[in-house]
Amino acid sequence: MSMDEGRIVLVGNETDILHSGYSHTISHDNKRYPSAVHFTHSMILSTLAVDENAILDLLCAPSIDVPRVANQLLQENMPPGHTMESLAEYIRQCKQSYTMKGLTIRAEQDKVFERTLMNTKDALIIVCDPKDRDMGIGMDENRFIEWMGREKADIQMLTYWMRNEHNRHPDLGANNLGHYLMWIRYQRREDKKAAMLRRLPQEVDGVTKNDDDVAVRIKLNEAVISLTGIFRPLSNYYPLPFEMKGERYRSVEHYAYEKLFNALKLDDKMIEKLQTTVSPIDIPVVAERIFNKLDMEDKWTQIEAKLARMDRWRQSAMKHKILQNNYLQQLLLSTGDALLIDTSPGDPTWTCQATESEIQHLLTKDYVTPAQLVNWMKSTKVPVNLQGLRGDKTGLVLMELRQKYAQQTESRIPLISPLVNPTFASMVTQHVICFTAESVWHPLYPAEIRPTPDSQLIPSPMHFVAQQAIKYLGINQEDREYIMETKSSVECWQRLHEVIEEKGRGLEREQQWWMEVRQKAIKDALQLLLEQHSPLLRALLDTGDAMLVYCSRFSSAEAELSIGMRESDLRNWMHTVDISSKQLLELCCRPMAFRPPYLGGNRLGIILMELRREFVLKGVFPHILPELNIGVDVILGTDSPTENLVVDEPFDILSPDNYTALWINPLMLLVKDKDKKDDSISDLISAAYFKKLPPRLVTVDDTKINEILEQITQVSTNELSKRTDRRDYNQYLSDIAPEDLRAVFMKMCTRLRSRLGDIEFQQQEMQYLAVEVNRMQMIRRSLDTVSGNDPLGQTRVGPGPIDLMREPSGMGGMPPPLIRATGGQERRRDDRGEDRRRMDYGRSGGTMQGQKRVRRDEPAMQPTGSDDRRRNTTDRRSSSQQRFGRSPTRSRNRNEVSTGPFSFEQSSYQPVANRAQSPKPESAKQEVAPPKPKIPKPRPPDEELSEGEILSSDED
Repeated sequence: MSMDEGRIVLVGNETDILHSGYSHTISHDNKRYPSAVHFTHSMILSTLAVDENAILDLLCAPSIDVPRVANQLLQENMPPGHTMESLAEYIRQCKQSYTMKGLTIRAEQDKVFERTLMNTKDALIIVCDPKDRDMGIGMDENRFIEWMGREKADIQMLTYWMRNEHNRHPDLGANNLGHYLMWIRYQRREDKKAAMLRRLPQEVDGVTKNDDDVAVRIKLNEAVISLTGIFRPLSNYYPLPFEMKGERYRSVEHYAYEKLFNALKLDDKMIEKLQTTVSPIDIPVVAERIFNKLDMEDKWTQIEAKLARMDRWRQSAMKHKILQNNYLQQLLLSTGDALLIDTSPGDPTWTCQATESEIQHLLTKDYVTPAQLVNWMKSTKVPVNLQGLRGDKTGLVLMELRQKYAQQTESRIPLISPLVNPTFASMVTQHVICFTAESVWHPLYPAEIRPTPDSQLIPSPMHFVAQQAIKYLGINQEDREYIMETKSSVECWQRLHEVIEEKGRGLEREQQWWMEVRQKAIKDALQLLLEQHSPLLRALLDTGDAMLVYCSRFSSAEAELSIGMRESDLRNWMHTVDISSKQLLELCCRPMAFRPPYLGGNRLGIILMELRREFVLKGVFPHILPELNIGVDVILGTDSPTENLVVDEPFDILSPDNYTALWINPLMLLVKDKDKKDDSISDLISAAYFKKLPPRLVTVDDTKINEILEQITQVSTNELSKRTDRRDYNQYLSDIAPEDLRAVFMKMCTRLRSRLGDIEFQQQEMQYLAVEVNRMQMIRRSLDTVSGNDPLGQTRVGPGPIDLMREPSGMGGMPPPLIRATGGQERRRDDRGEDRRRMDYGRSGGTMQGQKRVRRDEPAMQPTGSDDRRRNTTDRRSSSQQRFGRSPTRSRNRNEVSTGPFSFEQSSYQPVANRAQSPKPESAKQEVAPPKPKIPKPRPPDEELSEGEILSSDED
């Protein structure tokens, strides 16, 4: 039973599967026990020398009666000189020990019990056994729930009482069985976690044989380490002097070729040329030149015969070289059980022609194992696509020597200096923030910094790191210019490693650079970056105490800087293994030999966390710094192609392989160990083999795109009549890069959308002009109507507008208002008959409402929708109504009788506030006689029409 979202789990009596008395047979020392509680009391009685027959009687008892029967048997078979009181403490200790052991055995043999126990997660387990206050709490489930409600006890109070025996509530028992179950749960979880983090090595035959003519066995796992970076001194092509038989040699290759020259009995001058060659990589070239100048009979036959002994000479030199140098022994042991490959450009049989990245990708296949790789290296029959794996005798011999030294000691040196301030590790929260090489916090970020106040700006923090390396390693002027001439931080970093690899700077100096000086230079560079770019510091401080993880592909040269995985692989791996951020940090601080394969040291993330802590201790608060106004994904470089960046291989950010590349990592190793038939592993397989979709790149060079677009436009305007022209045009299109075609397509779509917008705007302008022209026509016709020059040929009735304006009355000087008719035509009000009253009007929502009147010489017309819409316009009058409507004088003198053509009686006036809406007039019952047709006036010539005037259909 669970409460409070699973944080408390209540275990009942012997019928509960988590109870030690639950009936499930367990086996131990070829004996079977009905339950864990039978096992506990049987072992106690056995230690007290109780007869086996009596113990058999105990095994026949039900679980609920086992404590009582065991107590009775002990009293009957009490050891001499003892009583129950004297044995009480011994029995209590034995009961705890054997109960734990019985439950552990059951967890190993009963998968249902183990699964049920692990499903409780981190819940507090309380055993509600009313019979035993020692193993349980002395009350059943219902009584315990009632007691919780009565005491108002919550999860925090119960946890405190269970952990503090002296301060426990008197009503609660010891709950020892609950503590045992929680401890076993923790132990099983840690055992599973350790099994997933630990890789058992495989044993295969080496390349050499011992004195008994038996192949030397070597151990290795899926990890692959290339002899680059800090591991470079282990290579035969590294210039590391050693002594052998009283002679001093520059390298293993110098010794092997000198032995060859001595076997061929060449003179001392030729041997001196060999000894004065500085770089071991140049030794084969020098030897070939000497061989070509030899004047010997069958010289190539003799040389081939002596070359067969080169392998033995190299092996002997390698053993002496590592035996005489304790640091090389520790460096070799620090590789753990990894597969070692030497990718130097040397003898194909002693070097590996495949790169580290290629082997990592090869290990993602289910059928490829480390043993299979070693067999391909030793075999002469290798698949065509894997010919580069042949050879690598240097790595195989080194693994044999490693196996020999590993039997003598278990200590392993770290490949990097310890943390400067390890106390911040205890303050790391559960939140994990991942960033890539494209992040604003990485030394590759192209932000200019100034090392000193009076120095010049340098392009990036990585250029500062390169400057420190040049000073410390003593790199010459030519190589210095080669490193620093580029503005690209990535190229600068790769060139620095290239120079260090090609020209050794001494074992001790390079060791200090890789282990300590490099990390210090990176920290100083990042500190300058954050101090001189405060928005970047604000973004770093906003992460709080979260753990920062630098996600990048695992490489031997930068194994200690990154985590060795993509962000998605890291999060899925942490979820599967169930490790916290603090446990991950502890794994990263271990030596490489004690870490899971391909899990890096994440030192770059640790350096950023150290800087963040130092700035906080200095009193820097985020809210006083300017904010970095870019997205979080941009700040962190999420899903960046730089996750595939390795320092010893060319990197093209536009390559699709940066998104689709897969390499072996801890998550994929878990997938390879799982049973593929298990349905629960399908999601994990999908996550491990997930490939990101490469983005659709678009060219941003406008000049180039405009040229292509102009060429396409010219061709499209001309007809391609000839077949050759059409073929040449298709070839021209096929030669254009996809990103250029996407840019052309986007530009054409932009132009099309712009053109459509222009067309829509022009249509709106045309509609607006049409409305304005129509309005002007109506104003013109209104003027003609009022002046008596009716364009429809009708005769004006009453005085004209000029006569009205000359009259003294203020009301008579205004022309009659216009009422628009259907179809855009206008009618003036009928002013004949003095008994006609001016129609009433009112206000309703700012609209004019009144009775529509018709001319006597026209038939009655029903109002249309257009008329209604015209009457429902806003109260703001048009310019024509303001000019030809009622004057302000008339509005103020409504009680005066107009002397104009309109009759206005005083009795018909009401104040606006008290006036009701005029009723609808009844439709005329008598039919109005149709007007007599009139002869229309002749159409005026076109030159007499005013600009914009359109004749009506009646005039036509």
